[in-house]
Amino acid sequence: LGAALGGCIVTTDPTPGLGTGTLTIDWTLNGSSHPSACSHYWVDRVDVVLVDDFGDLVAHEEPYCEDFGISFELENGWYTTEVTLLDAERYAVSDTAITDVFVRRNREAVVGVDFPEAVIY
Repeated sequence: LGAALGGCIVTTDPTPGLGTGTLTIDWTLNGSSHPSACSHYWVDRVDVVLVDDFGDLVAHEEPYCEDFGISFELENGWYTTEVTLLDAERYAVSDTAITDVFVRRNREAVVGVDFPEAVIY
């Protein structure tokens, strides 16, 4: 059920259940999670948007690129993640990777996004 736009590679564990759980979103730049990759591609932050299955905004965060991940504690259910690389002026410098994922009780759902060089501009 994971989908990617613009050639980004996305992986997810969409196993249904009940209760609350954790959603972790990890990213790499052209396969690298080394901090120098962020400066090489002029990426300062990562725009992370979470929307629930009703279309309501659940979270909108902009962690530093060098964090290479962010986690959210969420109620059970389906969520859509939108992940975009940003420069220091908060302009998009990549295609947006969009993924649907199910979060379940006492489990961690992980969405891994790789931004290949071809989708970083």
